[in-house]
Amino acid sequence: MKKLNFYDQLNAATLLLASPEWRKVKAARQSAVSFEVPDVTIPTEFRTIAGRNIRLAEAGPVDAPLVVLLSPFPESILSFAGSWKALTEKHRVIAIDLPGFGASEGDRSDMSPNAQGAHLDAIFDELDLHDIHLVGPDVGMGAALAYVLNHKHRVTSLTVGHGVGAPGPFKLAFMINMMAKFGFMRFTTGLLGAGPLIAFSSKLGSIRHRANAKQIDDYKQSYSGRAPEVVYWFKDFRSKAAELAGRVKEIDIPTLVFWGELDVLFDPTNAEYLDTALPQSKLQILPEAGHLAWADQPELFANMIIDWVETTHK
Repeated sequence: MKKLNFYDQLNAATLLLASPEWRKVKAARQSAVSFEVPDVTIPTEFRTIAGRNIRLAEAGPVDAPLVVLLSPFPESILSFAGSWKALTEKHRVIAIDLPGFGASEGDRSDMSPNAQGAHLDAIFDELDLHDIHLVGPDVGMGAALAYVLNHKHRVTSLTVGHGVGAPGPFKLAFMINMMAKFGFMRFTTGLLGAGPLIAFSSKLGSIRHRANAKQIDDYKQSYSGRAPEVVYWFKDFRSKAAELAGRVKEIDIPTLVFWGELDVLFDPTNAEYLDTALPQSKLQILPEAGHLAWADQPELFANMIIDWVETTHK
């Protein structure tokens, strides 16, 4: 089983020291009641979809409303372990590692919201999914927005947060800005490998939760040897974000915008701008949660999705 080793932790610590946001997060982590994510079995499988080897998981009553969860980065669908049981008791849930993320096959050509939106179109078509309540955190947010904007979609409602697509001043953490601006930063970050990237994001992005051993093993195995390709997501990051942001007002679908109040990677003001721009939206700020809000507050996240799907979005 792969773990975060000394090399991973040392390089992550160096990145944290260069991150002006770390002091705020460190103080919040010290005052929060922390917990290790429970070891919940998520029944993953691989399917060849649209020429790609895609990992997904499915559980829950087949006749219940359909919730589709999209993977974050540099985690995977195992990041939803804390809310999996509650969600699958109420809904049919399909979690998908986006192409190039998690354990799904992919390469540099997949590293844009438009490419991911096109993949979702093919995946939903091949799986014959309809009336989807689509949940896209982090990289999944850009994928979800691009899908509904560029394709004849099958979505009943959206839940998005912690990603690209918000109009207004796009406030990002220092290290993300550096990777967006400078190819050298993307090169060196990719060169460090998956471990430091996972260790860095797990500390700067989380307040309450600590990933369990199974999750760390999955994240490291998923991104082993792929970090140089995946960080390409940040190339031309602001222009990719601006392209989506300029069109979000066209999304006439009930949309729940959620954000952790202590997200320092993507500032919570992004949530406010997005909520204002969307024609049909509701804003939910999760307390004592960072960038990985769905893992920091798994019970609140699950209840938020259940309530949204069953009543609030209508």
